[in-house]
Amino acid sequence: MNRINHYIKYGVLTLAMLLLNACNLDINTDPNNPSAVSTAQLLTNAQLDIVNSIGSGSPGLSNPAGVFVHQVTQRSTNDQYAITGQDFAGTQAWANLYRAIQNLNVLSDQATASQQFTYAGVAQIMKALAFSYMVDVWGDVPFTEASTAAKIQFPKFDKGQDIYPQLFTLIDEGIANLAKTSALSPRTDDLIYAGNLVRWRQFAKSLKLKLYNQIRLVQNVSAPVNALIAEDDLMKAGGNFSLNYGTSSAPDNRHPAFREDYNITTTGRDNYISPYFHEILLGTSTLNPILTGIQDPRIPYYYFNQLSAARPNAQNAVEYRNGNFVSIYFSSQGPNQGFDQSSSIAIIGLYYCGGRFDDGNGVSAAGVSGASARGDGPQRILPYHSHLFTRAELAQTGVSTGNAKQLFSDAINAAFAEVNASAARGGAPAITAAAIKEYVDAVLVKYDAASDSGKLELIMTEKWISNFGFALESYNDIRRTGFPKIYDPNTDGIPFTNVNRGYPQSYPYPTPGELQLNPNAPPQRVVANDKVFWQK
Repeated sequence: MNRINHYIKYGVLTLAMLLLNACNLDINTDPNNPSAVSTAQLLTNAQLDIVNSIGSGSPGLSNPAGVFVHQVTQRSTNDQYAITGQDFAGTQAWANLYRAIQNLNVLSDQATASQQFTYAGVAQIMKALAFSYMVDVWGDVPFTEASTAAKIQFPKFDKGQDIYPQLFTLIDEGIANLAKTSALSPRTDDLIYAGNLVRWRQFAKSLKLKLYNQIRLVQNVSAPVNALIAEDDLMKAGGNFSLNYGTSSAPDNRHPAFREDYNITTTGRDNYISPYFHEILLGTSTLNPILTGIQDPRIPYYYFNQLSAARPNAQNAVEYRNGNFVSIYFSSQGPNQGFDQSSSIAIIGLYYCGGRFDDGNGVSAAGVSGASARGDGPQRILPYHSHLFTRAELAQTGVSTGNAKQLFSDAINAAFAEVNASAARGGAPAITAAAIKEYVDAVLVKYDAASDSGKLELIMTEKWISNFGFALESYNDIRRTGFPKIYDPNTDGIPFTNVNRGYPQSYPYPTPGELQLNPNAPPQRVVANDKVFWQK
């Protein structure tokens, strides 16, 4: 949990040494550049850059994705599907991801030259992870000419369908390096697994499985998928690919989403829990009745209601209120949408960012603050439960062997175990075994009664709920499967919600920057039309 403190030590190093122009992939011999830095320092910084760039909280790509998958709402252009190349999450994530990739290129070269093969293996696996998400959101990106430490001033853009096969090769090379005798191996400088090479190997194979599932609509992947499953060397319980944060506010090493929402009190909170998400969790949604009648016991862990019976009055006139839950609608032009509700809204809770558990008592009129919770929730990039949901999807769609219903049940139970781990860390009561069983049994009754398509919809809806906090994965799932059903403000019966743009099929390239400076850059993406290669 405190491993992130290593990053704090190297904060100045990151700013002074690792800054990289997004289109000028240049490593020099200057002593302040990565080529002069230890493998340990390069690994720590690259891991943090990658996880923060795809995760939740600024500047993570999951920030806009959280709006697109309708788990949160914001007063922003994302709220109208109007993502642009100037959006901070996209521009900053692009730069940070390529900075991390450059560091991993140097790390891999240095580690190989000094026979620190396990470092090289981890670097290769991390690079495959980073590029997979870059293809998933941007489609075509610089890969071949961004995979070397040599100076490439204007890297060409590779097609996403050409990059993905090379990621499987990169992962296999990484696994092979993990198995070699190494002069030095990662320890506490590894923010993910603290040098546990078995978990790295199992994650690498689980990542391959995830990527095969991603492309299953455009390629027959049954043989490699079933071969991976038959090996029985995939991720196990406790093997989450996640990055733990600390509890310090000075320097601040808490979860980025916690820093974003809990360090502000009376004004300026950006993230509102989506009413659509809220009502599905309650089992009362008329817009998406898939879980009607089943109330999710994770609600008080997922968000914290600042209002209570003792303080029932909101800061301003509200747009949406259900008991003590206050929020705003997606794509609203309602008369109360613009009123600040920073000390009234339901705020991200104990799960996922280490915020407050909702005990029903609310807070004072000042609202929650950074001092009111720990902020040490992890960024869960590939948790065990998400892996099991992928296994369930593969079995349900006939790609793999296995009992889809059992895998689905195991996935939901693993997701509850993850919430209870957060509860233990935050000093909150656990969800009881009886409550978990009641919920899972009720969902499985619906599963048994559903068509094949309905069964897949239930699997993907439960995965969407369980992956709260890593919306980028849900964004991929929705574009691949069409599930869960997304909120449509044009058919919700509310007169002041409306959207006139299509659903974002990808992210725009960052501007100004890559498109203007790199003559090899393609035209800007038309996000409502330009799909990623694995979409149908």
